[in-house]
Amino acid sequence: MNFISLAATTSWLLKPFALLLSFIFDGVFYVVTMFTSNHSLAITIVLFTVIVRALMIPLMMKQQRSSRAMTRLQPKVEQIQNKYKNKKDPESSQKMNMEIQELYKKHKANPMSGCLPLLIQMPILFALFEILRNVPFYVNQIGDIYNSMALQVQSISGYADILTNNFQAVINSLQDFDMNTTESIMDLLYHLSREQWTVLRDVTGLAGNATFEANYALQASYNTFGVGAFTFNLSESPGWTGIGIIFPLLSGGTTFLQSWLAQRASEKRQKMASADGKIKQQNSMKMMTYIFPVMTAFFTASMPLGLGVYWIAGNIFSIFSQMILDSIIDREEYKEALKRKEELIEKRKLKEASKSNIDKMTGNRIGTAHTVNKSSMAGNKIAAMKQEQKERELYKKQLEEKKAKEQDAQASTEKKEEDHK
Repeated sequence: MNFISLAATTSWLLKPFALLLSFIFDGVFYVVTMFTSNHSLAITIVLFTVIVRALMIPLMMKQQRSSRAMTRLQPKVEQIQNKYKNKKDPESSQKMNMEIQELYKKHKANPMSGCLPLLIQMPILFALFEILRNVPFYVNQIGDIYNSMALQVQSISGYADILTNNFQAVINSLQDFDMNTTESIMDLLYHLSREQWTVLRDVTGLAGNATFEANYALQASYNTFGVGAFTFNLSESPGWTGIGIIFPLLSGGTTFLQSWLAQRASEKRQKMASADGKIKQQNSMKMMTYIFPVMTAFFTASMPLGLGVYWIAGNIFSIFSQMILDSIIDREEYKEALKRKEELIEKRKLKEASKSNIDKMTGNRIGTAHTVNKSSMAGNKIAAMKQEQKERELYKKQLEEKKAKEQDAQASTEKKEEDHK
């Protein structure tokens, strides 16, 4: 089986993505067809979606951590903004932006990280649309089938007039169609509806041809999805009429659910981070929660059904993966909060211990006798500060030694238990 040249697109930007994804897509399809030919293309789309989205999980984790950091830093950002509230000159604006950027840098937060997953998904989506629109040019097994059928059609005398008279609407919808090339005939065959396939077999006289019928049955097995009255062709658009309307509704509904859950979780975190327990209403985000699902439903209704299957599967995967990621990051933040609390407690203990041994009036250690004058008080305060620093370091060192001893003791105990076993 020879790899089919990617003749479906000439876009220098889209073609590399389509080529890369086609290797993954073709490999998944090959594995699926080892087990079944029925609904294999739909199964491939779902598995492909899971693989691509799973590969993006590290990026999503990074985006979520940065987003959480941005939420926690929002009160401090507002403090900086209020600091320069009445200063409209360019110098003040520059200083304000520099302080905010330093704040983000210190806490490893990136305001642009939320856009990165979307920017990566967009070329993937466009490339996938290109693959699903021209599957025979990107999946070897399906390409071989359509190539064989296209050659049989071209072998019929007057095939150009037959196709023009019966399928002019389909021909008009195809880009750069050339009746004399096998690739264009393959493209035409792939975009025929089930009813049009019946017409093609009759007008070409190929209905009784064993080879053609076998290829037709195999491509139908690959390309159809569902059973009985709920059987769909993945190369067709579902539209807004008939039973196919369930796909635009599912696509829009799952998109809305994903956006709504993400927005609710974000608002909850903002409320917890806010000093007054309130959040600022972001009307633009709320509008997108409702507008984007409508756009998704519209695109699903007007584009190949395979793209709708990808979108629905991707939304479902995103909903569950978002729940898992939130749970993981929640545990990370809880551990980090405990660590910060312990560090604060240790600092307070060190401060109290150092203060308890220093006379607040003289700056000398309690129990010593000195004549107090202004110059000596100033010197004693400096000495007290140095002594306080030394005691903090000594106390910290003692804590570290104690912790090291405990770890050694634990390791020794574990070794004894292993030797005993």
